[in-house]
Amino acid sequence: MSEAILRLYEQNDSIQNLYVSVSNKEIFNSQQKSVSKLINIRSMTKSIVSLLIGIAFKEEYIKSLETPINYYLPDAPGHIGIRDLLTMSSGFDIDDKNLYGLVLNSKDWVKSILDLPLSGERDFRYKGVDYHLLSAIISKSTGLKMSSFAHIKFFSKLGINDVEWENDPQGVTVGSTGLKISFESLIKISKLLINNGFDYNNEIISNDWIKTSVENRISTNLSYGDYGYGWWLKSYRGNEIYRALGSGGQQILIYPMEKISVIITADTKTFTHLESEDLSNKILDIITS
Repeated sequence: MSEAILRLYEQNDSIQNLYVSVSNKEIFNSQQKSVSKLINIRSMTKSIVSLLIGIAFKEEYIKSLETPINYYLPDAPGHIGIRDLLTMSSGFDIDDKNLYGLVLNSKDWVKSILDLPLSGERDFRYKGVDYHLLSAIISKSTGLKMSSFAHIKFFSKLGINDVEWENDPQGVTVGSTGLKISFESLIKISKLLINNGFDYNNEIISNDWIKTSVENRISTNLSYGDYGYGWWLKSYRGNEIYRALGSGGQQILIYPMEKISVIITADTKTFTHLESEDLSNKILDIITS
């Protein structure tokens, strides 16, 4: 099995790191082509933010996912709830491709986001602005920058200390991207997910939150799958899998039924989501055949 996965790994020089485990047993772990200790996981950041919302919810910093976001951000529209941000269905009229222009010209990203027009539609629309507002809400509700909250309540509990996370001009931790972390730390997070939020006997993330987050919450009409709370959802041979995805083929895949985890990081300039999905599907085929 490991030899077949090794052949897949060696076929594409763009793949930097690859990890595969089954039932907490490491099947493959190759980091020979890693070019940096810390990896920019890009939009996989959103999945980490979802886990942090789960912690804030469990500890009652956030009372309800239905709470209007203007409870924390007074200038926000009153009809948008936290759940709408988690499913990227807030209605703010911007596409993610236009996010760079917004942040480039803004000294206060949260204010600029809240000043955006509303489309009137509440369907899924991929846009990082919703997750940046989630970061601001974590900060407002806990009194801590999201990066500090993450360190105290999440990373340190897993023995993760090798983290860098970008801030906006006002010091708000970037919610949609910008998290840099080691591959070893991504493995720790994948183990936590496979073990339903537990690190040995310590519950770090509520199992109820993980289950809630990876339920199909909204249709996307995108090839990545449908969306939960920060996780992309698909099926493999009729069974559910969920994934954290970042541009350039960055991926954490969790197959709960078979307790399989796959982590892929790659050169974002030469690797694609489609290549990453093809690779992970071939790995699943090898394991489950």
